[in-house]
Amino acid sequence: MTHLLVIRERLIQFYQNYARIMDALFRFLLSFITFFSINRLIGYNPALQAWYVIAALSIVNTVLPMTVLMFLAAVYTVLHVYYVSVSLALVLVLIFLIAYLVYLRFLPEHGYVILALPVLYGLHLPYLVPILLGIIAAPAAVVPMSCGVFCYYALQSMTTVIGTATEDSMLLFNQTLQLIFSNQEMYLTIGVFAVVMVVVNLLCSQEFHYVYETAIVVGALAMVLLMLGISFPFNIDINVLQLLIETAVSALIVWVIQFFRLVLNYTAVEYLQFEDDEYYYYVKAVPKINIAVEQKKIKRFNAHLLGGNRFGVPGDGEKKKTDIADGTAGDQ
Repeated sequence: MTHLLVIRERLIQFYQNYARIMDALFRFLLSFITFFSINRLIGYNPALQAWYVIAALSIVNTVLPMTVLMFLAAVYTVLHVYYVSVSLALVLVLIFLIAYLVYLRFLPEHGYVILALPVLYGLHLPYLVPILLGIIAAPAAVVPMSCGVFCYYALQSMTTVIGTATEDSMLLFNQTLQLIFSNQEMYLTIGVFAVVMVVVNLLCSQEFHYVYETAIVVGALAMVLLMLGISFPFNIDINVLQLLIETAVSALIVWVIQFFRLVLNYTAVEYLQFEDDEYYYYVKAVPKINIAVEQKKIKRFNAHLLGGNRFGVPGDGEKKKTDIADGTAGDQ
């Protein structure tokens, strides 16, 4: 554990020393992964799939706010769908417009949650979101998480309609909306994600030792059990091995994020009691773990100065000067 804490402190120091470069690199990687995942989900336009287009958009996002990335991702997705169907592109514009007017206009800081769900579905890590939000966010984050699941299943429904349609007409508009809002799996997934997030959030508000680690494990187990529980009665096809692997990897990633976010020392817990004019307080204080990383010190020895050798021992010339000084001082 000590080695992990030392690595953690070194990485934090490295990030603090090169914060601007790391922030720009993070924005570039996040943008590249976003556009790459969109191409995997609905990559219909060959011109937009070119690597230099993705690289150019990612470079642009390194100097722009995160809200611009959301806007460019929405436009990028609409252009992909517009390449094969104008009516389906209108459906997608309508969905994005509803999401903006209903939620993002008032709480734009949660927009990254809506964007993260389709991206993580493309990376086969969707179960990461409810566990992570249960640890770092308030219960109100259930709303943007549900919107993100809805956006993913809306895109999935469009790919189904595009794969079966023979011509582009307004009839596809009605078919797509009907397919989206009659998708039973989407509603069940939203419910499971909401339950897992609330359970993790409630556990994190408790006071027992290793609460965050316990919440991550319980959230992962609840995710597996609930997804398997809805698969049998509702005839939802779920690959059990894939579910286990994706949930385990998601839980591991959340643990790493929590490890860099906060580490507590439960061996030095203190219980404090004090009072004021109105209340008597019982406080449980858990200290954070901070490791002092060793700094290498290099000491240089210059043997050529005053005739000294390489071990810092005075040479003959230095000794003679010292003797002369002592004798002069004695005569005086």
